[in-house]
Amino acid sequence: MANTRRMLVTAVETLDEEKVVSLVKMGLNNGISPLDLIEDVHQGMKRVGMHYEREDYYIADLIMASLIFQRVLTLIPITKENGSEQKPQVIIGTVKHDIHDIGKNIIIGLLRSRGIGVIDLGVDVPPDVFVDAVQETGAKILGLSGLLTSSYEVMREITDTLNKRNLRSRVQVVIGGLVNEDVKEYVGADYWVDDCAYGVEVCRHILNIDVNSSSKTVVGVV
Repeated sequence: MANTRRMLVTAVETLDEEKVVSLVKMGLNNGISPLDLIEDVHQGMKRVGMHYEREDYYIADLIMASLIFQRVLTLIPITKENGSEQKPQVIIGTVKHDIHDIGKNIIIGLLRSRGIGVIDLGVDVPPDVFVDAVQETGAKILGLSGLLTSSYEVMREITDTLNKRNLRSRVQVVIGGLVNEDVKEYVGADYWVDDCAYGVEVCRHILNIDVNSSSKTVVGVV
């Protein structure tokens, strides 16, 4: 089993889609936990990201890795942890004037694989759409994604609108992408994150789903 998992990480790293699919199916048939398989795929994607940072891979390779990940999620049975798959708990989208969605799609897949209900608003989403969704669903988490510096103003407009409509206290705002602590303070968010796996931990922490996480320095959806 350990060998299968190592091979899976390498197959993702080398963008060998058919081998990834074969190894995931083999792992499931051999009783490997679906969440462990997802984590192995995620580790492979982190290696893809490292190749990209070293300029060994290109943006097309990142997109390919994302597509492989999404295909894997179609093979993985959804796990309902502690009955957490009920009404949507997380609203997420890429803010207005930005269309980056690779990281957003990955974190959505990770959340859903853990039984957490998610509403995906898509990309280039206007502020009022986010706020209306919070009001209509009662979701506890609002995820705002953006890879452009111009996204900061839109994120701030969203939190300001939440305040004006007396909704801010109902929802925890998590920003992700090209963000840091200063951006979090400027936007008026509760958390910032730049890693999808840690972003899932933050959401689980907010929802009180058995996770050791207390930091407010956290999620990456791009």
